[in-house]
Amino acid sequence: MSSLDFDFDLDSRMSRLERKWREAYDAGKVARADYETLAASAKANASLLDLARERMARIEALKARIIEEMDRLEDSTAGKG
Repeated sequence: MSSLDFDFDLDSRMSRLERKWREAYDAGKVARADYETLAASAKANASLLDLARERMARIEALKARIIEEMDRLEDSTAGKG
């Protein structure tokens, strides 16, 4: 694999991770808005609020895993090139 191939692969992998993070970020904004709307509703019950909080927590965990993957990718390429 040439250096150019490696750089292209790195760039495409990083772009894919950045795209996944942006999607998760947007999903997190929607989940938070949904939670806040639900929390303000007189019809909300503890079970629904728990589900909404769990959804937000899963999205936050996904974002953290994506960031970790990006960090590992950067670390693995440090000093190459």
